[in-house]
Amino acid sequence: MKAVHAIRSVLSERIVADQRLHILGEALELSPATQGLMALAPERVHLLPAADATLLGLATGLALDGKRVVVSLSDSAAIWGALQQLGQEAAALHANAEFRPTLVVRVPWSPDRPDPSELLTAIPGLSLAAAGGPSDAAELLAAALDAGGTTVILEPGLALLGHQAETATSPRPLGQAALLREGDHATLLCWGPGVGAASRAADTLSAEGIEVDVVDLRSLAPLDTTTIAARVGHTGRPVLAGAPASILAAVVDQAFLRLESPPVVVPPDADAIAQAVRTSVTF
Repeated sequence: MKAVHAIRSVLSERIVADQRLHILGEALELSPATQGLMALAPERVHLLPAADATLLGLATGLALDGKRVVVSLSDSAAIWGALQQLGQEAAALHANAEFRPTLVVRVPWSPDRPDPSELLTAIPGLSLAAAGGPSDAAELLAAALDAGGTTVILEPGLALLGHQAETATSPRPLGQAALLREGDHATLLCWGPGVGAASRAADTLSAEGIEVDVVDLRSLAPLDTTTIAARVGHTGRPVLAGAPASILAAVVDQAFLRLESPPVVVPPDADAIAQAVRTSVTF
């Protein structure tokens, strides 16, 4: 199944099974991930103008009314216009102690666009996840709907369309990292576009006799500090690929006494990652 079809499958199943679920967006019928949903539940799938702050305001109102809401933004640039509104609404939903409203915001994302994750992780009460590969986009969407609260999911956009996705029989919960590869020399903690680059770097390094962990963080908030502590504690050499530098503090806090070399932050580039590991293991 293609990744985009896996996303649509999750939304289709949920919109039919859950009468509280509403889906909002500007171009729902133009996106392969949401095409056809209006026919399944026309009264709960809403085509709205591209006013991102208004869109999130309406979504928040529905969530506070007990609805479960998925907002599909049509372009990654839309997140910048909605940041202030998103911060206000996430805080409002987070402060509601009576129940846990559900608001999920899907954002297409490509490595050539500015990375909003540093700002998004600073918003109290907001969960932030990123799909590191085709299989993750649908799995993270299902996990976010199950978890409740306010979640932003960064999806690798058009890059997913031609890739096959495995359907997870038991999706990992939000906040659980995925250990994609184990090694003894260093730990690659990767995020979003950094996942593919880290896997390619690991193949290159393995040919040189250097075996590394590849850990897909999957979400920065909540952050899987248990897996970070275990894997960095094992190798002592963390390399952070594609994730904001603010995550370094958590890495150091979890494994400070086991560090064999300083933590390094590198862009999501396989050559840069491989070189950082080579430097780390000779430190």
